Amino acid sequence: MSQSGSSASSTQSRITGRALSVFGITFSFLGMLASGVALYFAPKGRIAHDIDWTLLGLSRGSWEGLHDVLALLFVVFAVWHAALHFQVFKTLIAGNKLSPKGHLLEALIGLVLVAGLGILAVYELPPASWVVDLKEFYKQEYWK
Repeated sequence: MSQSGSSASSTQSRITGRALSVFGITFSFLGMLASGVALYFAPKGRIAHDIDWTLLGLSRGSWEGLHDVLALLFVVFAVWHAALHFQVFKTLIAGNKLSPKGHLLEALIGLVLVAGLGILAVYELPPASWVVDLKEFYKQEYWK
């Protein structure tokens, strides 16, 4: 008697939310990285429109739209991933038997880096302002 039906179903993988969230974050990040690089080096809007600028067949507006959609997907997948792994996140901060002190220091370092650079960017202060300055310099020199 053949058991091909049962063996096929036992080897077939099913879709899991955890794997989907990881791959969703990964692929949306890679797409945002590519579109972000394209937009970083693209000419400003008016110049891009005037010279009919495209990269890989996409206009500046198309790159912006792609970047916005991928950013939204990234946020959705990241929130989903965080919700699925909330217990792991909590354990990393609070600790467990193997690491009783947890990783509060690493969490604080990450928070300070993100918040600090975010504040520096809002107030246009170095080193965050250097990223914007470099982009503006490139656009002024290359897209005259």
